[in-house]
Amino acid sequence: MLEQIDLSTYLDTIELVVVGGESDYKARPLDYDWVLDIRRQCMEYKVDFEFRQCGTHFIKDGKTYNLNVRMLCSQARKAGIDYHYRG
Repeated sequence: MLEQIDLSTYLDTIELVVVGGESDYKARPLDYDWVLDIRRQCMEYKVDFEFRQCGTHFIKDGKTYNLNVRMLCSQARKAGIDYHYRG
C-alpha cells in the first residue's frame, strides 16, 4: 500500500482485501492510518480484510519505525486488526 485510497466504489464486488507494505531498505513508507481506513471501509461493506505485512518504513501515531524485514508479518499479526465478516 503506497497511499491512502478509497475502495468503496469496488467493495460491493470484492470478497477480500489484503493490505501490506513494501519490504526493502528503499521501500516507501506505509502509514498505519491508511491501513485502518481500508479496514473501516471493508467493515462498512462487510468485506473480509487482512493486514499481512507492515512496511520496512512503518508510520504509526506520527512516528516512523524502521523494521527488520523478518518482523514485518509478525508485527502485522500482532496488530490484531484482521476482519472476517460472518453474515
